[in-house]
Amino acid sequence: MNLKNPFLLTSIITLLYISYIQTSDIKKISLLKEPYFISDLQLTDYKEKNIYLKEKKADYFILNFWASWCAPCIKEMKSLNILQKSNKRIKVLTVSEDNSLDKAIEFFKKNNYKYLEKYYDYDKSVLKNFTIRGLPTTFIISSDYKVFAKVEGVIKWESKKFQKWLYEN
Repeated sequence: MNLKNPFLLTSIITLLYISYIQTSDIKKISLLKEPYFISDLQLTDYKEKNIYLKEKKADYFILNFWASWCAPCIKEMKSLNILQKSNKRIKVLTVSEDNSLDKAIEFFKKNNYKYLEKYYDYDKSVLKNFTIRGLPTTFIISSDYKVFAKVEGVIKWESKKFQKWLYEN
């Protein structure tokens, strides 16, 4: 192999970098030491309609806390939208922590993320059920409504590595 070829060298470095990023994404997923159940979690959509998580059915729920002012949140929203579009066995639930519902609505209109379920934490009562240090923070919930994992920060949600990890845990 001729490593003096700049195209070949660049290709190798790029592949190694992509492999590293995908591996590091999985490392960002923390299994909770004490999983807990949240079937009675109440969510409120943008039209102020309340639903309970137990009314929804999926193999897994991805519950994402975000805000329109949060740069990492904005970065990962496209990935969540792609995941939801490509995998109907997973439900991606986004919960805006913006100080105004209008900002969340404007964000989704502008970006056309139409596959995500959108909720707003009107009185921060949803957030009280979780421990977070910052945004974005995402919780992974099983079909029986058990919160068993957490991601702080951004990962490539639509990646095959994440979906493989999900169905193995």
